[in-house]
Amino acid sequence: MADIDPELAFLESQNDYDPAAVYSHMAEHPVPQDDDDEEEYDPSRAFAAYDAPGAHSPSDQSASMPESAANTPPAAAAGSLKPQPADASAAPTPSKQPRTMGGFVVESEDEDDEPVSQPQSAETALLHASGVSGSPQRSLTHTPSNTLPSQNVPVHSAQDQGARGVSSSTSVAVNDTAPTFASAVPNGAPPVPDTTKLATPALVKVESARQPTAPIKPVAASLPKARLPQDRVGMLEDRIAEDPRGDIEAWLSLIEEHRRRHKYDDARAVYDRFFKVFPSAGEQWVEFVNMETELDEFAKVEALFGRSILQSPYISLWTSYIDYIRRRNNLNTDQSGQARQIITQVYEFVLQNVGIDFASGRIWLDYIELAKTGPGMVGGSSWQDHQKVDTLRKIYQRAVSVPTTATLEIWREYDRFEMGQNKATGRKYLQEKSSAYMTARSAINVLENITKGVHRTTLPKLPPAAGFDGHDDYMNQVQLWKNWIRWEKDDPLMIQDIDKALHGKRVILLYKNALMALRFWPELWYDAAEWCFQNGLQTEGDEFLKNGVEANPESCLLAFKRAHQIELTGQFEEGEAGIVRKGEAVREPFNTVLDALYDLTNKTKKREELALARTKEVFAAQQAAEDAARANGDRKSDDGYGGYEDDEAEEAAKRLKEKQDALDRQLKAISAGYAAQTQLLKKTLSYAWIALMRTMRRIQGKGAPGGAIPGFRGVFAEARKKGKLLSDAYVVSALIEHHCYQDPAATKIFDRGLKLFPDDEHFALEYIKHLVKLNDATNARAVFETVVNRLTKAPEGVARAKSLFVFFHNYESEYGELAQIIKLEKRMSELFPEDPQLHLFTQRFATTTFDPTTVRPVISQKTQMRPVMPGMGHGMGQHMGQNMGHNMGHNMGHHMPPHVVPSVEEPPAPLPQQQVHERRPSPAPIHSPRLQPLLPVTNSPKRPLEDADADMVPPRKMPRGESPLKGAAGRRLDAARRNMARIEVGGGNTPVGPPQPQPLPRELNFLLGIIPPAHTYRETRFKAEGLVNVLRNVTLPLTPGQPSVPNAASQQAPVQRSMQQQPPQQQWGQPPNNDMQAQFRGWQ
Repeated sequence: MADIDPELAFLESQNDYDPAAVYSHMAEHPVPQDDDDEEEYDPSRAFAAYDAPGAHSPSDQSASMPESAANTPPAAAAGSLKPQPADASAAPTPSKQPRTMGGFVVESEDEDDEPVSQPQSAETALLHASGVSGSPQRSLTHTPSNTLPSQNVPVHSAQDQGARGVSSSTSVAVNDTAPTFASAVPNGAPPVPDTTKLATPALVKVESARQPTAPIKPVAASLPKARLPQDRVGMLEDRIAEDPRGDIEAWLSLIEEHRRRHKYDDARAVYDRFFKVFPSAGEQWVEFVNMETELDEFAKVEALFGRSILQSPYISLWTSYIDYIRRRNNLNTDQSGQARQIITQVYEFVLQNVGIDFASGRIWLDYIELAKTGPGMVGGSSWQDHQKVDTLRKIYQRAVSVPTTATLEIWREYDRFEMGQNKATGRKYLQEKSSAYMTARSAINVLENITKGVHRTTLPKLPPAAGFDGHDDYMNQVQLWKNWIRWEKDDPLMIQDIDKALHGKRVILLYKNALMALRFWPELWYDAAEWCFQNGLQTEGDEFLKNGVEANPESCLLAFKRAHQIELTGQFEEGEAGIVRKGEAVREPFNTVLDALYDLTNKTKKREELALARTKEVFAAQQAAEDAARANGDRKSDDGYGGYEDDEAEEAAKRLKEKQDALDRQLKAISAGYAAQTQLLKKTLSYAWIALMRTMRRIQGKGAPGGAIPGFRGVFAEARKKGKLLSDAYVVSALIEHHCYQDPAATKIFDRGLKLFPDDEHFALEYIKHLVKLNDATNARAVFETVVNRLTKAPEGVARAKSLFVFFHNYESEYGELAQIIKLEKRMSELFPEDPQLHLFTQRFATTTFDPTTVRPVISQKTQMRPVMPGMGHGMGQHMGQNMGHNMGHNMGHHMPPHVVPSVEEPPAPLPQQQVHERRPSPAPIHSPRLQPLLPVTNSPKRPLEDADADMVPPRKMPRGESPLKGAAGRRLDAARRNMARIEVGGGNTPVGPPQPQPLPRELNFLLGIIPPAHTYRETRFKAEGLVNVLRNVTLPLTPGQPSVPNAASQQAPVQRSMQQQPPQQQWGQPPNNDMQAQFRGWQ
């Protein structure tokens, strides 16, 4: 009882407690000044009224008092100011205090269920650092570390921060927590200051620091309550509340934490919340079932299977279902056969739903093994034996027709099964199923390639934004799944004509498997629903749309598609009641997407405020730490260095200004990023309202706000009331009034919108277009001048006004006066000097489809439509054509038809005026591996010239290279060579035509094709004539006796020998003269 009396006295002394008394008492007792005119804070004065007669020093008190003890505050006077907590990041995070009862520490495994202590103010942190001269009192509460947060947190000066001894280089994290001033007692006792966490003894007596050189701006937005490091459950709950669909790791960690602590009811509650977000997460369903199975909660297991198996086509989940049924129905003790019947029905149910899955091979094998263990014997003669054979045959025949991972193994077993019964009958059955098996086998080979790289997970992830980590991998998975679905739609098993329902079932099952991994990809939900609608599966399509909207409530695509289907296929009664009911049904998906977008907009705004608050808090904490470190350095410095104080103050002020500028830039960048997100959400919201207005106009007409049938006017009024609309909604509403009802309210809506969006150039442009359609040119010019003058006042608004100038310039060019056109073009030239004057002038006469000022008519076909030589650039072909025509003879250009393009590869042969037959020796084929052409060649290497005198030219043959033929063909070729050699030596009787210029080899033609024209060279000039003559007299290819691929050392020797060797005059004509050699030297 002796221990209870002081505690009761302590509670009685707290009846009239007011936490503001601390600051009131401090205000009544001013702090004395020392010799240096610096304030010294003595926390013992705040609690002088409760000093015990035999009080120890603060350090002794802190060493002897229990961890849960707290100081007793004085009574507060009425009307005192409430204490304001300091910046939350200025103090370190305290460790969790043990629970005490009656002065003894009580341990409990439910530590994380206790309320969490909150950040501590800077005043209290400094108070703890200096010590407290109050007698400790034990509290009767079980959770003395719980605290209540205080609002309107100001940032304190370096005087409060300096006592903590923080160096200037200390960095403060964004999520760092700090203790708060007041402790909340759950049993209703008055709060007491928490003095259980004292600072280091070395920092007990610290002088106050000087004020910072510049005030620190307070943080406007308060940060969320910080949790203790031991409160793992609370931190995970915060993460889930912040990002329920993205932070899957937090969900799984929270479930694991509850299971580790054997809190299965809490784990079940988290599972229920988890499956509302991820209903098709088959892996987690299996873990949930296993947890309940381990606890022998069979009723709950059956309830889980009823909720899960139809939601997720996950093979392992269905396998767990079979295992549970087989466990509950023991075949070893089954005397009546009821257990086997139940298990067989379960197998049939499972195979009917997921038996066509590519990964269901193990289920088929287990089913076959179950049938093998049934009553009867394979090969027996009784009716039960024959019944077992028939049952196995049916299962085998079904299994071999489905492409699974076990199809090959099942076929081998089926082959042994049939051949073990009766070979003749077995071959018949095998032959009947061989075609289906071969089709399935070929499909397996294709599936192994298609599914390579596909990640068949049941934990979907949100698609990463474009350009961020994981986006490419996610899109790759999307494409792989689409390829697999496209292959399945093409009916590789050729069953669509035989069993269309089975084909649709296979496609739908594949869509469900893909949507387990890509649950948050709306396009895939749309594709699945659209395919169902196209194939007459209305119920399945509606189910896909419903589940897709639940998974992606912010998706306009799925909401619009579902509303479209309701409007298209919904059955409603006639009359006004039917119209109202149809409008309500169609509005349901629109309401879902609008609510989701409004919530996302608000969440984005909160995120922005939190990011700004954290940034400011970090800056304030860093600045306070630097000021404290600088103040500590000033106190330790000698007075002889006082002359440098002004310079140091200026330098500190300069650094502070630079940091403040950097902070402002960072805050602007954060605001700009969130502003872009908010603008995109507002744009999406506006177009969702627009889609709803158009839909309701079709269903309910014009309507009236607040009427029985609201119509599109009621929707527009509701949208304006909810806010966050952009000008697009006003434009659409006005145009609906004008085009559908010819109502003058359209102009009023435009006027209202111009007042709400005075700087929106797109809205102004639509307003001007509307006035032009109404033939109201005066008001159109007035709106144009008003908006343009407002936009061009600021330099950044000039570019935004360009679209208005372009439209009005087109309007004035078509229907205005010349003076107005010139005046407008002058203004445009001044505002947009980068646009050429020619462009402005030509825009008067151009339309969107044709510009007559850019037409270049053909005056002379001979001059303006000269063909380009193939394989060369334009300039090179022109120069080469002129030079080659000059050197190869005048006949090449005079007798050539105008439509024939000269060929560099083989020059055209001149048409002979008179066929002259003379006996000349044929050229010897010693300089080339090819047989030289004995007849004239034409311009094209593929076909002869079509000319009127073509009959006079003998048919042309393509020159072919030597062929190492053997046998009779080789002997004939050898004889032809010997005959040609004899003709060269002793003459022959072969009639030849006039001498023809030698065609250039293929390699030289390629070289001429890649050499740029002469006019492109800036320094070294090449003479085209000399270059052509030199190339024409180079002997290429090499002689047959030389190696085809010479090495680097001997590569130049054959070329030099061929250039030095003078060819026969009868074959090659005159050798190069001195002039040509001079040209070659000039070309070099």
